[in-house]
Amino acid sequence: MDTVVLNRIELFGSIGVAPEEKSGKQRYWITIELDADLRRAGKTDELEDTIDYAAVFRVCEQLMQSEDCDLLEAFADKLAIRLLARFPLAGRVSLEILKPDAPVEGAFDSVGIRIARSRNG
Repeated sequence: MDTVVLNRIELFGSIGVAPEEKSGKQRYWITIELDADLRRAGKTDELEDTIDYAAVFRVCEQLMQSEDCDLLEAFADKLAIRLLARFPLAGRVSLEILKPDAPVEGAFDSVGIRIARSRNG
């Protein structure tokens, strides 16, 4: 299986349960991996035979701007569902969503989650 990867997209949104997370925009780093058979694109060299990573970016960006989620888990699940619906070539999507500026006491690079969803359940 082949994979289309968008590594560490940086977007701003307001996912969180704390009041300070809802009152302003926070930074998120999102990595998206879409597993698909890309052999045809390798042979044809045509964009319509692969997954357009610019379109993947737009789906992610639009969801971040339009959804009001409390949990990263909820946002990730919605994003996975949208990506699988929009890109039928993808059989599986893996997401990592990191929050580098989370309101957590202590020193850390980021906090976050990883999920994987497949077309077959």
